[in-house]
Amino acid sequence: MTTVRSAISWPNDKTYLFHADDTYDRYDSVTGVREDSGLAISLWPGMPRSPDAFVWWGAGKAYAFMGSTYVRYDAPADRVDPEYLPPNDPFTVEFGWTGLPDGSGGGPDWRTGIDAGVNWGNGKVYLFKGDSYVRYDITADRVDPGYPRTIAGSWTGLFTEGVDAAVYPGGRFAYFFRGEEFQRFDVDADRVDASGPLDASFRLAPTPSGGVAPARLLTAAQANQLTADLARRGIMTLKSPAFVDGPGGVVSPKPGQRVVVSPPSFGSVRFTNQINPASAVIDNLDQSMLIALYRLTRWINASAPDVAELLHLGIGHGGPNPKDCHNQGRALDLSGFTGQLDGTSFTRSVKKDWGNLPRPAGVKVRIDPGVDPLGFGLFTTAFRCATFECEATAFGPANKWPMPDLGGTGFVIYPDYAPDAAPGSENARLRGAHTDHIHMQVGVTFLP
Repeated sequence: MTTVRSAISWPNDKTYLFHADDTYDRYDSVTGVREDSGLAISLWPGMPRSPDAFVWWGAGKAYAFMGSTYVRYDAPADRVDPEYLPPNDPFTVEFGWTGLPDGSGGGPDWRTGIDAGVNWGNGKVYLFKGDSYVRYDITADRVDPGYPRTIAGSWTGLFTEGVDAAVYPGGRFAYFFRGEEFQRFDVDADRVDASGPLDASFRLAPTPSGGVAPARLLTAAQANQLTADLARRGIMTLKSPAFVDGPGGVVSPKPGQRVVVSPPSFGSVRFTNQINPASAVIDNLDQSMLIALYRLTRWINASAPDVAELLHLGIGHGGPNPKDCHNQGRALDLSGFTGQLDGTSFTRSVKKDWGNLPRPAGVKVRIDPGVDPLGFGLFTTAFRCATFECEATAFGPANKWPMPDLGGTGFVIYPDYAPDAAPGSENARLRGAHTDHIHMQVGVTFLP
């Protein structure tokens, strides 16, 4: 096997390793087995050559870096987006990726090229060059403050320089490549746990189907396998039905069965019902929504502050209609956050710190990063995660890029939803009903 130049995992449960000779290998992410090799880059329409780095972004898009330029690949259309191709001017890393180091501080100029990149599944993309890396925030669309940092100081056991490629298929393990070697990175333990030669014996660890797909597109079987994976890893505990593994796979819960999570936590992050704070369960929970909740905790806690609680006004219940998305366990009304920042406790309330703010003339979005950077970061990250994982512009596969921005419409509803809506309109009614929470859902609002 030749050196890997770049790698990416796709929502179709495939992982692709690209080589310098403009060929690639295809792996089944679920079994970990290589399915084919020596495939031509021409099978990726519009891709000019094997990319130096290839990063899944989400919402059906991926970015391929070629030196100082990049293109955007559309997964549903299976082609490079036309605006990134000649006769249009090339898109440059310098102007498209905000905050990358320009070399003025003595290090390399990242705008001339990226060695490797990987989406970590938590709203962050990691880009590598030489002996350093940066963390790129999807919500803010910029490099996070405090970067670049050295690989050696942050990634336990990882190659300290010269990473050629990186890939994360979802689940527990990510992979890094350098020359004729690979390293497997345990995401839960935050360290390299295996390594070896990159030869014909290389395999991926099996990953549950749907590891890269948004929660809104998961089948019942995929959501069930991902739920089982979280239970096996000890990230959450099912109270009812109890999780049972069998020789042939998951015995309980069944695909499509609603479940009870207790304690109401994923890892160290608790979902606290503000209507009943003593409740020790998330009950009546659809398994696809369970995956959306877990991924929301990863987005919120991917960087400072340290969030301890996601406050809510309901998940598995709401209103008299049993066919409503809340009563089907497919919706969350997120009302706030508690945690610590630099050792100081904080609470941010959607109602108090957003919905009750005055609306100056001409201002569509009232949360101001200059006034409340903590609240702005938390609210906008939750919103962006919801547009990537839950229904955003339509239902299921009908959701189309671009995902909505704050101050617009869609299926994520919040205090500044449709701010220009005419008084008495349905959008104005929705905005008025969501002054104290951010609503997000998987699937249709009402079952037929």
